[in-house]
Amino acid sequence: MEIPPLTRYYFSPKPGQERAIRWFCFLLVVIISLALYYYWVPLRDPEFTYSMVSVTVENLLVFLFFQFITTLGSEGFFLVFFSVIYWSFNKTLGFWGLIVMPLSVLVTSEIPKDIVRLPRPDVPGVVVPTYTFPSGHTSGAVSVWGFMAILLKKRWFWMFSLIIMFLVGLSRIMLGYHYPGDVLGGVVTGIVFLAMFFGVGLSILEKNWDKNLSFTLLLFIALALPIAMSFIPAYYAPRLTGYMAGAAAGYLLEKRNINFSNAGHWRQHFSKALLGMGVIALIIPGFDLFLPDEIQIINFIQHAFATFWITYLAPWLFIRLGLINAKHLNCMVK
Repeated sequence: MEIPPLTRYYFSPKPGQERAIRWFCFLLVVIISLALYYYWVPLRDPEFTYSMVSVTVENLLVFLFFQFITTLGSEGFFLVFFSVIYWSFNKTLGFWGLIVMPLSVLVTSEIPKDIVRLPRPDVPGVVVPTYTFPSGHTSGAVSVWGFMAILLKKRWFWMFSLIIMFLVGLSRIMLGYHYPGDVLGGVVTGIVFLAMFFGVGLSILEKNWDKNLSFTLLLFIALALPIAMSFIPAYYAPRLTGYMAGAAAGYLLEKRNINFSNAGHWRQHFSKALLGMGVIALIIPGFDLFLPDEIQIINFIQHAFATFWITYLAPWLFIRLGLINAKHLNCMVK
């Protein structure tokens, strides 16, 4: 899988279309923000939310559909999804997905939730330890699926991603996890995150900051920044920043010591996914059976180890097991 070069034309190679879509995104954020301000109470109406939930619980197929859809904006799905992409399709896309996923959820949802501190809908059977505004699944879906659509630059993938974003947001209401206002807030924070992420990222690439730093300094930054961010007073901060630390450190070490290729037979890819996911299941949630994950440092290390496994240890093991052919490797580990 090849990724087109990253440029400041995020949506279209035609300048006119690019400007039009950017203005549309800007106006969408403004309109939703104004709607949240002026219609805050109606958008958090419990009766409306309960009526939507009743439709779901009374129809098993509808319930199963939205349960499936909501996973497409979840941390667990993205972890599996980007692991498979990293091992078998495109390392760059897989790695950055493992960074964007936790970073976007932390910035667009967990930090605002801890500031606003609004309770979730009082729906029987729905128990979540975090606050409700904005919706993390929605902001995560907008951020991550939008991130992939911007990178891949395929019209069909843009359409697919927009449908997923809409359905994930709807599923959070239908399942009783959020009010409509929470979902709209997630759309706003997700769009703003994408604008900031690509704006800063392209500035770094254009100035070649990453290439002007030594490996040791890059590794230090990859670990020091997430460790510092883990102390942010948000419920899931240690696990999300742990994901970032493990992924970044593993990716840097993999590029230096292994530098494997994604090429291989479908049976090799299937075996990699099966073995790799099995180990992740032992780490998350397997370690929770033996380690007190409520302790911040343990929570951080546990999730850092999961993504370090994905980006470095798993490729190392796959080479030893012959799941990555030596002829496809740029550099073998001695």
